[in-house]
Amino acid sequence: MSRVIVLCGLIILMISFPLQGSSLWQSDSQSLFSDPIAQGEGDLLTVVIKENTEAYHEADTQTGQGLGFELNPGVFLSDLFAGLGPRYSDHAESGGRTERSGSIVGEITVEIVEVLDSGNFRIEGIKGITVDGEHQEIKLTGIIRPQDIEKDNTIESSRLANVDISYTGSGVVADKQRRSILEWLLNWIF
Repeated sequence: MSRVIVLCGLIILMISFPLQGSSLWQSDSQSLFSDPIAQGEGDLLTVVIKENTEAYHEADTQTGQGLGFELNPGVFLSDLFAGLGPRYSDHAESGGRTERSGSIVGEITVEIVEVLDSGNFRIEGIKGITVDGEHQEIKLTGIIRPQDIEKDNTIESSRLANVDISYTGSGVVADKQRRSILEWLLNWIF
C-alpha cells in the first residue's frame, strides 16, 4: 500500500509541473569535429610562413675633372716659362653591386589584437626558440581579412597586409657573424 501512495504522489507531481524538452544542439554552436575559427579580439590562429625575398642593385659611377691654363710668352718672368701650360686632371670610376636573398619557412601562432572598423583583424605574435645557447626569435605583425582564414584556423603569410616579419638571433654563432670594432675601424679608414 505504501508503494501505491508513493506512486500516486509521483504522478501528481509530474502532472502539476509541466515538462519542457529542449535540444542539446544550439544553432550558434561550433562543430564537434572541427576547431573554432578565430573571430575576434583575443582569438588565436596560426600563420604559415613561406617567404622568399631577393634583391639586386647595381650602380656604376664615372667622374672626371680637368683644370688647365696656359701662359703666353710676354714680358718679364713669363719669357722664362714660355710654353709652360700646367694641366691637372682627375678621373675616378667606381662600381658596386649588391645582391641579397633570404628565405623563412615556419609556423607561428598569433593573436588578434584589434578588430578594425573594416572588419579586418590586426594580428601580432612572437615565437622564441633556444637551442644550445642560441636564442632565435620570430616576430610577426600584420592585418588579415576574416574570409582568408582557412577552416583549420590557419592563414598563409602571403595573405597578410602590412606584414612585418623579423627573424633575429643571439648567442655565440650570432656574435661571430657581427664585425668587431677593430674590423669596423679598419674598414672605415681603408
